[in-house]
Amino acid sequence: MKKTKIHFIGRKQGVGFRRWRYSSLENRRKFEYEGFLDVENIQQVRLIQNADVVWCRVRPEHTSDLQREIIDNQIKKMRGKIPIINDIEIFDNYDCKDISFDLWSKANIACPNYIKIDIRKEKNNLSKKIQKIQEFISTHGKMFLRTNNETAANGIYSLDESSTEIEIKDALKALINRCESFHSTRKATNIVGVKFIRSKNEKSYQDLYRVHVLFGKVLSFYSVTSPLDIFHNINMSDIDIDRFIQLNHDLCKKMSKLENKVLDAAKALDCNLGAVEFFLQDDKPIFLELNPMWGGHASKFGFGNNKMQNYLRENRDQLIKLIPNIYDFMNRRIYYKNLFQWVHRYCSTNL
Repeated sequence: MKKTKIHFIGRKQGVGFRRWRYSSLENRRKFEYEGFLDVENIQQVRLIQNADVVWCRVRPEHTSDLQREIIDNQIKKMRGKIPIINDIEIFDNYDCKDISFDLWSKANIACPNYIKIDIRKEKNNLSKKIQKIQEFISTHGKMFLRTNNETAANGIYSLDESSTEIEIKDALKALINRCESFHSTRKATNIVGVKFIRSKNEKSYQDLYRVHVLFGKVLSFYSVTSPLDIFHNINMSDIDIDRFIQLNHDLCKKMSKLENKVLDAAKALDCNLGAVEFFLQDDKPIFLELNPMWGGHASKFGFGNNKMQNYLRENRDQLIKLIPNIYDFMNRRIYYKNLFQWVHRYCSTNL
């Protein structure tokens, strides 16, 4: 059987002095390279012109405009000839929240209400910007004011009807300074205001859903939960276990109805790989973002804090029937083997 030849490119791989780097994957996830090596019908190639498929492996928040340009100069010669996984030319579609929301809105795909605060326009006129924010709060009650292209809850402020004009001004000025500090390397950095999506469940938990897609196929999915407005996977503890299990058990049943909507959300951004995040209201998704290179706490260690991780390990035999999606995701070497096998199958039928 003919092997699929794959070329990896990123900030440190496939370009410049590191163009011959061959022995590892940039931004490698735990057991990803081992899973790649387990696939007999795919092989890594050093030269992009020898590839059947190119994978652009950048972490957006660490990728400068100059690095994008360098990567683009390498990739552009292959466009239209072979599949390119998350071509660098669509970088802003997933990196900038305001652009993602624009594209989803134009495609009639549900996302939060939002406003853009362009710091380059009327730079010294804060009053208009503050008024715009106040009007948004008046309409929606609560919002997040944030940079448009940071992750991990960096550069984000929670504002509501109790926020004073001084508090709004302080948040705005802090974000303007933050944006300007990035402009020399990431000129698309700006400010966006996003409506806070209120939970409708009885305990006011925030239930966040994530689905990983590649070339029109769902690879995996899970839900995490917390009573916090802004939270990370590691914030889940043993008191959240029952809800976590129920949510993921329910999600296994819902995925067949959600699948096409999730794939459409990725397609609207022109992304063929990524972790699509959303809330569910009345079983309908409200899309939040797409992460092209997932690899956070769940990928490295598992779900929740140490107590929760231990519980999931110790009760695997009983729980795997209820939440197989969780154990499939945590079986990392097999997971990534399946991912690269799908790359091969897709390329074998689309070249």
